[in-house]
Amino acid sequence: MRSFTGPILLGLFLVSGCSHTVLVTVPPRMELKGYGTLGVIEFSSNSGLGSARATQQLQEQIQSAQPGTRFIELGSRETVLAAVGRNQLDADAAKRIGRKYGVDALFLGEIAYSDPKTDVRVNDLAKLDAAVRTEVRGDISARLVETAGGASVWSNSGWVRRQIGRVNVSEYGVSGSITKSDPREEM
Repeated sequence: MRSFTGPILLGLFLVSGCSHTVLVTVPPRMELKGYGTLGVIEFSSNSGLGSARATQQLQEQIQSAQPGTRFIELGSRETVLAAVGRNQLDADAAKRIGRKYGVDALFLGEIAYSDPKTDVRVNDLAKLDAAVRTEVRGDISARLVETAGGASVWSNSGWVRRQIGRVNVSEYGVSGSITKSDPREEM
């Protein structure tokens, strides 16, 4: 009887010797260290919900990805603009904010929530097969503006939908659910 242990062990040794992990550093898409101190203006929102939390999460994500990034929290857009004698955020306002607060660039953003939308679907009226679903959509956008000239140097946006409630009707009965929390806070 022939032993296969030697060739198997040799094969495992060769395979394990050929595989190894190589860590490759990937630079960030936007290097923020060159900006020195960044100002962050609280995100604006059409409902007043989630703007402070979204602003805080932006800072956390940036500081996690690029440790040592320096932020000065400037407050709401209205407060910051009033402090520099402007009523809209244009290139001149960005320059004034930079001088007043000593920041090299500004992060700002907007959150827009839709009104609840209801979708009614009837599959088969004879079998009482239908559904009703209500949801809210949230859109978020953010950008980075240099204060030296007012140019936008980075922007990003995204959206999400959250269900508020649903009802299903079928020949077997009625079922439904409704969220207990405000879906805009979840977003």
